[in-house]
Amino acid sequence: MALAAASAASGSVAQAQLGPQSTQADEGRANKGNWTLANRFSTAALRAISYTQAVQPRFLGQTDSMYYNWKDRNGNRFMLFVPSPTGGTKRLLFDPAKLAEQLTMLSKKPYDATNLPFQTITFLKSHKAFRFTVDTVRYEWTLATETLKSNGRVVRNAPTPVDEEVNTQGGGGPGGGGARGEFRNYNKDSSAFVFARMHNLYIVEKSSNDTVQISTDGAMDYSFGYRDTTENARQLAALAGGGQQTDGEQDDTDDANNRDQRIRPNVSWSPDGKSFAFVRRDQRKVKELFLVNVLAQPRPVLIHYKYTMPGEEDVTRSELWTYRRGDKAVKQINVAKWKDQSLMNVHWPVNGDKVRVVRRDRPQRAVDFIEVDVATGAIKSLLADAIEGAALEPKNIAYLKQGGDFLWWSQKTGWGMYYVYGFDGGEKRPLTTGQWNANSIVKIDSTTQQVWVSGQGREAGEQLYQTHLYRVNGDGTGFTLLDAGNAHHATTLGENGTPSVVSPTKRYIYDSFSRMDMPFKSVLRDGATGRILSTLEEMDLTKLKELGFKNAETFSVKAADGVTELYGNMWKPFDFDSTKKYPIITYVYPGPQTEGMTTGFSVRGPLMQLAQLGFIVIEVGHRGGSPLRSLAYHRYGYGNMRDYALADKKYAIEQLGARHKFIDLDKVGIFGHSGGGFMTAAALLLPPYNEFFKVGWSESGNHDNNIYNQNWSEWNHGVKVIAKADSAAGAVRAGGTGAARRGGPAANAAAREVVQDSTNADKIKFDIRVPTNDELAGNLKGNLALATGDLDNNVHPGGTIRLANALIKANKRFDFFIYPGEPHGYRGTGPYNQRMLMEYFAEHLLGDYYRGNGEIK
Repeated sequence: MALAAASAASGSVAQAQLGPQSTQADEGRANKGNWTLANRFSTAALRAISYTQAVQPRFLGQTDSMYYNWKDRNGNRFMLFVPSPTGGTKRLLFDPAKLAEQLTMLSKKPYDATNLPFQTITFLKSHKAFRFTVDTVRYEWTLATETLKSNGRVVRNAPTPVDEEVNTQGGGGPGGGGARGEFRNYNKDSSAFVFARMHNLYIVEKSSNDTVQISTDGAMDYSFGYRDTTENARQLAALAGGGQQTDGEQDDTDDANNRDQRIRPNVSWSPDGKSFAFVRRDQRKVKELFLVNVLAQPRPVLIHYKYTMPGEEDVTRSELWTYRRGDKAVKQINVAKWKDQSLMNVHWPVNGDKVRVVRRDRPQRAVDFIEVDVATGAIKSLLADAIEGAALEPKNIAYLKQGGDFLWWSQKTGWGMYYVYGFDGGEKRPLTTGQWNANSIVKIDSTTQQVWVSGQGREAGEQLYQTHLYRVNGDGTGFTLLDAGNAHHATTLGENGTPSVVSPTKRYIYDSFSRMDMPFKSVLRDGATGRILSTLEEMDLTKLKELGFKNAETFSVKAADGVTELYGNMWKPFDFDSTKKYPIITYVYPGPQTEGMTTGFSVRGPLMQLAQLGFIVIEVGHRGGSPLRSLAYHRYGYGNMRDYALADKKYAIEQLGARHKFIDLDKVGIFGHSGGGFMTAAALLLPPYNEFFKVGWSESGNHDNNIYNQNWSEWNHGVKVIAKADSAAGAVRAGGTGAARRGGPAANAAAREVVQDSTNADKIKFDIRVPTNDELAGNLKGNLALATGDLDNNVHPGGTIRLANALIKANKRFDFFIYPGEPHGYRGTGPYNQRMLMEYFAEHLLGDYYRGNGEIK
């Protein structure tokens, strides 16, 4: 797709900013970035030589044996591994040459043994054969006879074959299979299933095969589930890259072209299969937001969708509905405590008589875990958790055994820890203790009541975000580290990366570990001691190194408080010369669900490629970022969502400049996407940072969080609960500008805060005002580029356009890029965007005006 660019000055966007344009040939430019080296590491160039990072084990039934898919320079293959106390054995799961030959004969299409056209397989329960899909045809390979047969085309909405295995163990999860668009939600013993059609629920008792309608009031935006086949739904599905979930209530991912109106509702069945519960969401009063697909044929198309914004009165409301088999209809249970509360973690602890649910208030500063008697509607509170000056992030509840003690995660000490509660409530003891983050429950042995927990920040001398696996007894004793070693022990990156995998019998642990300066290695460990028994695989970087690839360097610096440790990664040009001075560019993302700093190994292609032009490129943390540290660290930016991260970024770069003579602190760039785009623009607009950062590339930024997602803004900036009688801010928020709208979590700072409960829902409102980048437009210094997709239904393009409008009115020069037809992630124009970004920094930090004409070399 094409990209339109304009710059604005003196209130006009018609005149493109060309600057000191050069008509020289590429070879004749006085200052040149190393485009030859940068092009060697483009996304397209890396794609063919980027191989499997880590082993994703998929277990055979309840055994410890597993298989995995692995790709390296020798091709793609499936491996079978059988562990043992002495290390285990590894072999090919099947002969790829024989399978490729038979697949070619059956399909009449040529296939190569080193590059088979499938990455997932589904074993039969007998483990004697497996199935896979190629071009909508289902094939079956028999292991003993090494023969392939075709089972015909995949039937839409067909139930999962009863002879196929459903892998519920850890690791990579199911190996594929199952029918796309399955509409049946079965109870545990498959004696009944429920489905939704045209907003209402239906139950089918297998004994009679009768279909009974059990709801009648389902409606658009107040639905039990439906398939939207309208043109609008198809447009939204295209933006999402596939299926569109309507109202968030069904977990079907089929496309909007499916004409079968039956759909799988997201109900939660009780263990005895007699009851189910359902969270029904009411969006009937929620206002719509709009986009125009100008590329649609034969004429542009209007796209609309429900979207709540911060402080709005009409938001999505949640209700608890239940059904007991034999009843005539579903029924609603009144669990209201707070206005606009949300419901989560709905589950049945023992049977279909009592259901449990966590309710959270709209400011997300209080939660309540309750048990509901389905027959009477009586509510019993099991525990409550609350906080001030921050937001709560509850995790799912886990039980040591059915009907036994449960585990609750809380940051009440300032650190995320698990606590043991009696089945009927009442804290018994901490399960984990200390100043580190217990992040997730990996596995529970209901017989021994041992618990496997992942966590960060406990091991001395390690980077604080590195994940490890621990085992602890249910009484808090016997705490044991199971994957020792200074590395990030997770198969995936990010704050919630998949930790080491415990095998079904708990005898073994499959561990993949890495650091940014140490590529992935996958090993088998002893489940009791954590001792390494054998190495499974190591990531293949051979082809990358042949191109000249080098690992990024890690570093640590202090935050602006001079005390808090921050961690970062640095990419240098592969032709680095320590006697030269290099501009420095930082990639940013403020969070607070992450801080844009990679922990495990990653090539990080875009950052690495940018460095090859002749830059030092970094990513570094900041207070108010990662949730893997203390609550005080994570929620540092609460109430100051625009500005909080900038001081740490500036101070981190200054420390690196003092540490390394090759860094030129007079040439500092910054870029980011989404929240990172928001932060990038703020860096060039807010004093004193606008003096320090000289060039910024801002992509799809939420520059005005008052028109961004209600949940996100209220959760991370904070919202004030005030009496409606005290509210004089509505008119200001609706149309006011200037100082009255600035600088605080509430638009009306004088309004008194009130305590909300079930008795005053009609007397309170939620007040919030997030400072925007628009307000700072007059402060712009340096060179700023704004980019957005015109079909962004996450961060609406209106956020970027509002900032552009403010810059025009402030008589500021800037660059403005629109990606036609692009949603929040630049799927079609990603490489083009990367090129524009590189040219922008080359021009303004290297003096390499590459854009002399329309040609991209």
